[in-house]
Amino acid sequence: MNTILLNSASPPQEEWPKLVPLDAPNLPRLDLAYLPGWAGDYARAIAADTETPPELAAGMILVASATAAARHLRVMVKPGYFEPCNLWVVVALPPGNRKSAVQSAATSPLIGWERDQSEIMEPEIKHITSERKTLEARAKEKRNKAAKEKDTNKAKALALEAADLEAELPEIPMQPQIWTSDATPERLGSMLAEQNECMAWLSSEGGVFDLLQGRYSNGIPNLDLVLKAHSGDAERVDRGSRPPVFLHSPRLSIGLSPQPDVLRGLAAKPGFRGRGLLGRFLYLLPPSPLGYRTLESVPVPESALNAYTAGIRAMLDWVPATDEDGNEQPHLLRLSEEAYSEWHDFAKTLEVQMRPGGDMEHFTDWAGKAPGAAARLAGVLHGIKHAHGKPWEAVITAETMINALEIIAVITRHSLATLDMMGADPTIAAARHVWDWIERGRLPSFIVRDAFNALRSTFPRVQHIRDALEALEERGYVEVMEPQKDGPGRPPSPIVRVRQEIRERWR
Repeated sequence: MNTILLNSASPPQEEWPKLVPLDAPNLPRLDLAYLPGWAGDYARAIAADTETPPELAAGMILVASATAAARHLRVMVKPGYFEPCNLWVVVALPPGNRKSAVQSAATSPLIGWERDQSEIMEPEIKHITSERKTLEARAKEKRNKAAKEKDTNKAKALALEAADLEAELPEIPMQPQIWTSDATPERLGSMLAEQNECMAWLSSEGGVFDLLQGRYSNGIPNLDLVLKAHSGDAERVDRGSRPPVFLHSPRLSIGLSPQPDVLRGLAAKPGFRGRGLLGRFLYLLPPSPLGYRTLESVPVPESALNAYTAGIRAMLDWVPATDEDGNEQPHLLRLSEEAYSEWHDFAKTLEVQMRPGGDMEHFTDWAGKAPGAAARLAGVLHGIKHAHGKPWEAVITAETMINALEIIAVITRHSLATLDMMGADPTIAAARHVWDWIERGRLPSFIVRDAFNALRSTFPRVQHIRDALEALEERGYVEVMEPQKDGPGRPPSPIVRVRQEIRERWR
């Protein structure tokens, strides 16, 4: 009887620190109160209706708003320093989290605006197309007569008339298109040129990363245009097989909601990290609610939907500014003194953290762009706030800047975790590699020398293994026990013990 009791008794509980998962550490949640008015109301309504994390709705609504704002606004942070208002946002969630439903709800006003603009422009497009065909036919007729005319002077006159007609051919307006979800970088350049240099790439998948890796260019990454379309830098593309494209200030917004697996390993893709592609995105990595939903959703109130639709449409319909030659250009947003002070303090804080040993030591590519992202976000929030007015006639207030910085503070933690997941932090990447080895073997304990022998091809020195184990110990996965040295000679290799609940799960 005593033997049965002893065998059935649970082992004593060991004291371990709280487990901090390698891929999904405890991250702060995004408070939707920082989104003004109709944008925050609609984000809350979508999240309640779809039972999805608020970060998903917030991210997609911010990108939809940025798509509209970037067409008409840019922020002057200080004299000589400007930021466009386009944003690149990634919200990663596992499959089954209704990402498509949220993205569809957030982008529906963009689709409706495109449709309405197409209907408005259709008669004009048909009229100009017909006029162009008539002129082309007349030019062709003149040219044919010139070719057959034996009198040289008459032939020259006919050819000149044909050339004059061709010079008068009217440009056929393009159907308005403000977003896409699938285009090669080359086609994207043409689309930007056709659409006043401003577009959005919106998708609930991560196919854009495959395209940028060179899916259609034999694996050769083509990043130049996309990188410049984030910063608004001029780009000229001259290729023999396509008409030349010249972009003065392209602005591309990106809103993606892929699975976390899509992001893993992106840091190792050629050029993605080194050329600053991954550092341009704002990442959100909310916890999946699957398994905890009530499945009793609350439909989006019609008033919230109508206010959101009206707000996005009002931003799209802002009257553009023009330069002295009549060319459209964005209106300029200025910061109040207090707003600039808040922004400057934030930028200085990040600057210090990028030093060796600082929190941003391994993420300088992302941190270096974060102050600019904060200014862009403040511009978008300001645009939302003044959607039905003229935002360029009011300065960005300290309140708006603080809201933007609160959002960026949360995004910063999520972005560092996401970059960790991508393999950007070499220590975390090493810890994940060692943990994979432990998990495959279901090793309840082992000595460091065994790990070194097994992983020597990846970790050429024992100290590299020790660094990875230290990261695992900090997160509560293992405990490294240093044996006491008895007598002369090399000390025994440390013993590594795996967390109790994980050991028991492996039995």
